[in-house]
Amino acid sequence: MCSVQSRLSPSQPDQRLSQAETLLRQGRLLEANALCQQMLAARPNCPETLNCLALIQQQQGQWFQAEQSLRRAIQAAPGYAAAHRSLGKILSAQNRHEPAISAFRQAIQLQPDATNASIHLGRLLRKLGRLPEALQAYRHAAAHRRHDPQVHYETGSLLAEMDQADEAIMALQAAYQSHPDDDETIKLLGVLLHRQGRIQEARDLLGQALFQRGGTGRALPLLQHWRCLMPDDPIAGFRLAAWFGHETPTRPCEAYVTDLFDRYADHFDDHLDQLEYRAPTVLAQRLAAVLGTPAQCWRILDAGCGTGLCGPLLRPFAAHLTGVDLSPRMMEKAGERGGYDALVLAEMTAFMAAHPKEYDVIFSTDTLIYFGDLEPPLRTASVALAPGGLLAFTVEQLADNAGEFRLNPSGRYAHSRVYLEHTLRAAGLTLLSIDSTVLRLERNEPVNGYLALVSKLDAHGDR
Repeated sequence: MCSVQSRLSPSQPDQRLSQAETLLRQGRLLEANALCQQMLAARPNCPETLNCLALIQQQQGQWFQAEQSLRRAIQAAPGYAAAHRSLGKILSAQNRHEPAISAFRQAIQLQPDATNASIHLGRLLRKLGRLPEALQAYRHAAAHRRHDPQVHYETGSLLAEMDQADEAIMALQAAYQSHPDDDETIKLLGVLLHRQGRIQEARDLLGQALFQRGGTGRALPLLQHWRCLMPDDPIAGFRLAAWFGHETPTRPCEAYVTDLFDRYADHFDDHLDQLEYRAPTVLAQRLAAVLGTPAQCWRILDAGCGTGLCGPLLRPFAAHLTGVDLSPRMMEKAGERGGYDALVLAEMTAFMAAHPKEYDVIFSTDTLIYFGDLEPPLRTASVALAPGGLLAFTVEQLADNAGEFRLNPSGRYAHSRVYLEHTLRAAGLTLLSIDSTVLRLERNEPVNGYLALVSKLDAHGDR
């Protein structure tokens, strides 16, 4: 007979027991059963073997035999907590609720820090509607498993059912911190935050989860949940359009762009290095070829300046260099980098419309890709340019036979050359040059785009 300590299972004297447990996990029940029977032939009352056999018999649907095996184990070793816990699970599965509750409580008394029994007890009591007792069981488990996301999730879910929203949020936040990839935790936590009027926290939570998932299939249930929770939220609507082909808007809302780049700011420059991002350098070279020898004599607007990557490229030509962007976090980074005479937190089309004829040069890399309809940014750029001024910009490339523009799963728009030329003419701008090039890599594939240099004619039709 196996020796058994009063509370805990001892080390196994027979390696065949671990083999039987492995076979059980693999679903090879007949082999596992046969191996346990061999061990019991030599040691008829070994509680560990009897416990393993009971779990096998349960899987085989032999409920009576499983219960008898466990009662033999408990008779041989009354202090063996695992057998009491297994008995509770078998009794609970047969809806023998009160004996199951007694078995779980006995297991907890024998081994308080082995929390599986507390979790099973909590689930059973919750099923029976005995919510305060269930909460006590879950809190016992949480006290011993402080970093177990499942314990915290079930505790939070129960607290939500009991209308204890603030405590539920705390439990679910603990679950999220331990397992930030769990959809059910995110959904329930979002609902409770929203219900408590903590709308921005709910949006931040869902937005961060979606940012990490990208346009994968795993994002769709969360997006649908977000739309159900906040039907008019523009960020969720735009991501649905970009990733899953819902109705295409002509541009994302400002909230989407701000949210995206605020999350991106801390890693933006490093990420662009990994993508071999070359658009600012190449576009600046095209501009320099027209401006000539660097001389700080031009009034330049960096439209969509981001973290200020283009500042060092433009500074040698600028008497006054202004950066404008929607993202507060990006603007902070641009301020840290330095080189600008002014940094303005604003939506760029509104800013340009409010500053007529103030700039000799407007430089915009990877900003117009967040507009589908290019009429507003090109028209307001024309307003902001002085006569003879230059606009240099990039867009992602779309085949001319694919329409005017398309929203890609990346959340960025691509534009056809025919559409570009038409929209530039309508804005009173003249195309000086347009070149096709690789802007960056995406999933190790080249992203093709256009580098465009445009002028605003003066009253005599000259630059």
